[in-house]
Amino acid sequence: MNPDRLAELEEERRFLLRSLDDLEREYAAGDVDEADYVTLRDGYTVRAAAVLRAIDEGKAALPTRRVRSWPRLVAVVAVVALIAVGLGWWVARSSGQRLPGQELSGGIPGDVSAQLTEARLVLGTDPLRAQELYNQVLEERPDHPEALTYSGWLLAINSLGASEEVRALALDTARASLARAIESDPSYADPHCLLAVIEANFSDDPAAAEPFVQACLDRNPPADMRGLIQELVPTATSTP
Repeated sequence: MNPDRLAELEEERRFLLRSLDDLEREYAAGDVDEADYVTLRDGYTVRAAAVLRAIDEGKAALPTRRVRSWPRLVAVVAVVALIAVGLGWWVARSSGQRLPGQELSGGIPGDVSAQLTEARLVLGTDPLRAQELYNQVLEERPDHPEALTYSGWLLAINSLGASEEVRALALDTARASLARAIESDPSYADPHCLLAVIEANFSDDPAAAEPFVQACLDRNPPADMRGLIQELVPTATSTP
């Protein structure tokens, strides 16, 4: 990548990060409603992640390469792949146990139900499509707990391999989305479970994961989710 293109990407990075800061201030001041805030925040974050990844790739192609910890990266990739495939399989399978057209937290007919069904089916195989579908649900239902949970989770997965700056931004946004899912439906186990996985595996902080592990298990998640938590989170116990 030539230096001019890198300079353009750096300027776009600054613009997007400034826009995120401005959006947070406007939301805190009450100048932006919640639905618009979620849509804009997620859009800026995804664009920032793409730009920062492109900057990293461009810098890596220059004569002086950035040294990367490949053993660590490979280990993280393996963990994330296991989580993504495992949860994609579980969400798709558990959705088949619901009545036709029923949503996770009480169904409504129409596009939202169809979008959720497709998102569950592709969660483990086509995460970009799943993210798009969950974002479409949130445009209609900004407080939908399943869409908040798995759009946040996919954002966390997409932070893999990014720079420290965009990784921190993406994980903070993912945590916020999962926290909003908990506020929307405190009885829903999944956001608690996935916050435990993020803290233990993405942030290497088992102590921060521990309360989410307990909250997950207290909500009696399905056996597949429980097994995944017990396998991947060091603080997980065998009983709720």
